[in-house]
Amino acid sequence: MEGASSTTAMPAGANILNIFLHKLNTEWKSKACCGREYYRTNDILKWMRSTDPNKQTSNTSRLLVEAHEAHRTTLKIPTSDEIDNQDSCCLKIFAILLELGCGHLIHAFQRYRIDDKNLPDLPNTEPLERDLMSKGHISNAKDFWERFQEKMWLYPCTLVNHMTSAFLDPGRGRWIMPFCKRQRVNHKGGTASVWEVAVQESLVPLGLAVRVSRSVYEDNDHGRCYTFALKSFSQENSEIFEWEKEAYLAVGDKPGMVQFLGEYEIDEKLEDGTVARTYNILLEYGEEDLEEFFASKMNYPPILNSETIQFWESLANVANALHSMHNLVLERQDGRHHFFSGWHCDLKPDNILRVGGEFKLADFGFAKFKPKYPDGGAPPEELKSLITGGTETYGAPECDIARRDPSKSVSQTIDNWSFGCVLSVSATWVVLGYQGVRAYHEQRRRAIKMRREKQQNGENITVPVADDAFHDGTDVLPEVREWHDHLRSVLRVSDTITGRILKVVDKHMLVTESARQSKSVSVHDALQEELRLARKDYDRLVSKGTIQPVAESVKEALLSVEDLESSPANSQVAGAEATNTTESPSFPEQSLAEPPRHQLKSSRINKHKRIEELPTGRVAHRQDALRPHQSNLIIGSQQGEPSCAPKRSSKTHRILRSALSADYTEKEPVIKGSSPMSNVYRVPTHTGYATPRIREQRPKDISSAEYSHTPREGHTPTRMDSHERAARAPIPLSLEIPRNQTFPPVSFYVNPSWPIAQEREAERSREKGVRARLGFGKKEDDFLKQFLVERDIMFLVDNDTSMYPYWEAMATVLETLVSKVDPLDKDGLDIEFTIGNTHSAHGVSGSKLITKFRGAKQEASSRPWDIGTDMAKTLNHIFDKYLRGARRATTLIILTDGLWRGTVDGRSVEMAIANFLKKPTFKEKLEKRWFTIQFISFGHQIPDILNHLDNEIGRTYSIPDVIDTEHVSGDVYKMILGSFVDMFDELTPSPISPPTPMGQQPTLSTQPTAPFFSGTPTTDPLAPSYPQPNGVTRQNSSRFSLKNIFT
Repeated sequence: MEGASSTTAMPAGANILNIFLHKLNTEWKSKACCGREYYRTNDILKWMRSTDPNKQTSNTSRLLVEAHEAHRTTLKIPTSDEIDNQDSCCLKIFAILLELGCGHLIHAFQRYRIDDKNLPDLPNTEPLERDLMSKGHISNAKDFWERFQEKMWLYPCTLVNHMTSAFLDPGRGRWIMPFCKRQRVNHKGGTASVWEVAVQESLVPLGLAVRVSRSVYEDNDHGRCYTFALKSFSQENSEIFEWEKEAYLAVGDKPGMVQFLGEYEIDEKLEDGTVARTYNILLEYGEEDLEEFFASKMNYPPILNSETIQFWESLANVANALHSMHNLVLERQDGRHHFFSGWHCDLKPDNILRVGGEFKLADFGFAKFKPKYPDGGAPPEELKSLITGGTETYGAPECDIARRDPSKSVSQTIDNWSFGCVLSVSATWVVLGYQGVRAYHEQRRRAIKMRREKQQNGENITVPVADDAFHDGTDVLPEVREWHDHLRSVLRVSDTITGRILKVVDKHMLVTESARQSKSVSVHDALQEELRLARKDYDRLVSKGTIQPVAESVKEALLSVEDLESSPANSQVAGAEATNTTESPSFPEQSLAEPPRHQLKSSRINKHKRIEELPTGRVAHRQDALRPHQSNLIIGSQQGEPSCAPKRSSKTHRILRSALSADYTEKEPVIKGSSPMSNVYRVPTHTGYATPRIREQRPKDISSAEYSHTPREGHTPTRMDSHERAARAPIPLSLEIPRNQTFPPVSFYVNPSWPIAQEREAERSREKGVRARLGFGKKEDDFLKQFLVERDIMFLVDNDTSMYPYWEAMATVLETLVSKVDPLDKDGLDIEFTIGNTHSAHGVSGSKLITKFRGAKQEASSRPWDIGTDMAKTLNHIFDKYLRGARRATTLIILTDGLWRGTVDGRSVEMAIANFLKKPTFKEKLEKRWFTIQFISFGHQIPDILNHLDNEIGRTYSIPDVIDTEHVSGDVYKMILGSFVDMFDELTPSPISPPTPMGQQPTLSTQPTAPFFSGTPTTDPLAPSYPQPNGVTRQNSSRFSLKNIFT
């Protein structure tokens, strides 16, 4: 298997260079789907950076020594740090030179600033050639560069998160995309071809792996792989590519939409040897579209009430995506918001994909966007747009007119009509199955055929363009209403939701254009309300005894049958295994027709054998409904497996499930030193498949009943959103995530009930107001102004690899805090990072600071190496700069998880702080909290190291207490003032509630949060008046009060 261990062993005592060359041609070489071989770059770099347990130096250092000693061309041998650092990494070039037997020349490449970033477009190499020729290192420059380039092209294109790349090589097509498998998904023609592609795990960077974590599978030939969808456009359709790319960039990663992962342009060699330029969009892979989902013989409609509700909740995600598209808000780098109205224009079952068990909206090739405030004033009553393309069957009546007359424009409600058609078909499948879907299609086809015949006979009636449309040319087909009445008449008693969905469709969606425009109700809100009422109805029926709750023995029996096989009907188990052909499943018209009579005569032969071999399908969302805390586990090598992957045996499934049973473990760290901190500073080390524990503490403003995760007997459990599922999913974690590319950790999202989320939402609401649109500056926070007039604020962001799950949460915190302090810090804000200084900034505006942060976030998502934070070194650097500068009153706000994996001795952090604060310069100023440190803790609990620094360092080193810690779920004002204002520092920490599940869209308050004090009333959250707490004084504390600030 490619990517596994080498099949041939090296002889004992082999030198490091021979080991490297052996691995290069055995373990690290793979074959792309185009038939060309390539090297797995990240595996090579990982090995070069690793250290042999029996040696004291890295493999890179050993290779450098061996390569130079063989030639003895120089006394000075470069170090591994010199050829492998953030600013100039030359490991790939070094690997190429080693394969050519010229590893000793790496110093010359460094001297002329030729590093890995230059490949394959090398800069002017003439000075390097002259140098190498004059010193006798090479005799034939042309031959050397030909051999160099031959090896160079074996290193494939690099995939990065949010990639936007051009791999151009006109006429030659030497670039290799690292797709180990590729197969065509659609064969419908059109403007683009859609492919399912697989990429080996080691070639997928961490940020990209996180976003497609549900698509991982174990390939028999290539090992662990991730699956992507690739939409490829020819050069003739490049303009369509540009439009669809822009549409995906606009909608971003909105909930309910297929994620846009990147785009690239490439000159690639085709199978016939010709070279063609293609334009490509990389997307998350959908196991099947909604049409395939309904037609699959492996999927059965939901039966139980909880199953049915969860099916409709999953489909309601599309309504959420549609609402976001209709009311698009784009935040620019300067902090301003631009508002757009959007049209999808092609909503149909084919464009609703099932991704990791969730239905998502896809294909924005016909999407339109128009500014909502074209003149800076109020929006017009109803924006309209011209349309091109779209599917006639699911199109609204006015779309037929617009296609005939290009000057006619349409409103956004055409999408509501199309989605209403989708819901109508979905209700049919829920009630009658796929046979019913076919019958519904036939009913519409016959009705329109009759109308067309009447029109041809002279009757003055309208007829739609499509033969199977849902309208008669002006209004909904009467036969559609009749069909909905039929569905209601045969509903199960336990189905309390499908009838309500049909009511929304009939009342708000499948109505005339004028009726749709006159109804201000949001389809998404209407569906959510009906789902809420449906749960309430079911509870009432159970309490009355009309419906009996499902007995445990029945649940076990239902689930035991489904456990025999896997199927896409379950939201958490991928369904590629149900499709073991090499092409996308098709559903011909005759597939459900009765077989010929001569076949029926022998239909009972081998009856028992045939019955045993029948595939066992699954009921939609049964696993979610009956196993609310188990069905959401993602079985790594099952979830999202491409149809090109071989089907695995039940034994493989058992092995996987056994592996998933491992629990979260926390090992003692290897930290030297005997400081008071050494017994409490622990670095969690995750091994195997782990399920991180979340502290189940509810927020202060949520009641026990509302927050309970345990469903009541007979009560329909709420569907777990995708982030929550991921949070509970078995995930192999490692502290060297980017190096060994194990399954990445789940992202940590801010809970909407936390003060920081409430404040951020309030800020956004203010930014959308007329004042913001007219360009007025942000209003100063009068309460903070009392404390920050003469104080600088500096942010320090921990960008250790361990912080990757917290980048989204950090963005929320930083944007919120910056929006509050930026108007008050007249000489600008500062931001530093624990790793690298590329994105550091000093004395900049809030918008510029956020731009720098986003740049660091982007870099972290594609960082190919693993570097740990040395917090002691970082703080010493900041302290030294402060002592050389103006030494204004400063608060350093540090966003961190407290792991600091690059810190050798935990005691060094407190020593760095203590030594800085005890300098003579601060002898008087320190009593007034001239320099303070505020930690904001990310994670499911505050780590011991931060608690120690907050509570113990003052007593241990006899220094004033200038350090405070607040969890990200805590008070917003305490995050700013906690380190130097007593009344905030002495607040009792609030319970830490779990982070929010992905995709959750609660209604947030648009009022900003105020500093929280028990029993302290306030009428103006922006400028509250809080009394100084009585009798609350910490030992060695003389923090500022309102009266003694800077006096």
